[in-house]
Parts: sequence; structure tokens; C-alpha cells
Amino acid sequence: MANADEQGELFPPEYVAAHKAQAAELKADAAEHGLRFEAFFVPEVAEWVLAQVEQGRFLGPSDAVFVAMQVFMELEAHPDLRKELLKREITKSLDDPRPGIPADEVFAELDAMAKRMAEREPPMWQRIPFPQDDGGQEP
Repeated sequence: MANADEQGELFPPEYVAAHKAQAAELKADAAEHGLRFEAFFVPEVAEWVLAQVEQGRFLGPSDAVFVAMQVFMELEAHPDLRKELLKREITKSLDDPRPGIPADEVFAELDAMAKRMAEREPPMWQRIPFPQDDGGQEP
């Protein structure tokens, strides 16, 4: 995943600047009240997250995002561990006995996936209200 300094290489500078400006504008209020946002999961991640909800690991996709962000924040304090995890992932990939996939096939599949996803809106998770018994607060 690209770091903040690399975002300019992936997206137009004005697009990155608008995101940074919005973050700066919301930061103080979010520090006091939290932040609500919409997230999109690619099909593979969506399938995994929903399976975790079905198994009771998370109450919903927002819980999965919350836990993922907590883990990410905890890893920030341990660059040596992050480096080791990356090294292991690279080694695992290099040691994979399956044949590599040519780049043109990868990009063709990505294009096909983008077209399939553009054909219709993805399903939307609906927040289920917490049951209120005697004026209690949602956890």
C-alpha cells in the first residue's frame, strides 16, 4: 500500500490535495465525535468480511474496519515487525510453486472485474439499530 507521500504518484495532485484538505477540516471535530464514512470492499474482501460476520467474529463490516485500523495503528509503532511481515509475504510469494500470471492476463482480468462492478451498484450493508430497553445507550 502506498504511503501518503506516494499518493501523488498514483492520483492527480489536485485529487490528493482535496483529500488532505478534507482530512484537515474534519480532524478536530472527528477527534471529539468520531468519523463516519462509506467504504467499498472489492469482492474478495467483501466475501471474507461477510463470512466473518456470519461466523460471529464481527457484528458488521464497520467492526471489521475498526479492528483492521486498530491493528494498523499498533503496527505503526513497530516498523521492524512491519518490515518482517512484508519480507515474509514477499518470500511466500516468491516460493509459490504455481506459475506466474502474465501481466496482460492480470490487467485483462482487472478490466473485466471493473466492467462487472460498473454494471450495477454493489449491495449496501444496512446498520441495524441497537435494541433499546430502558433508554440504554448503544455500546
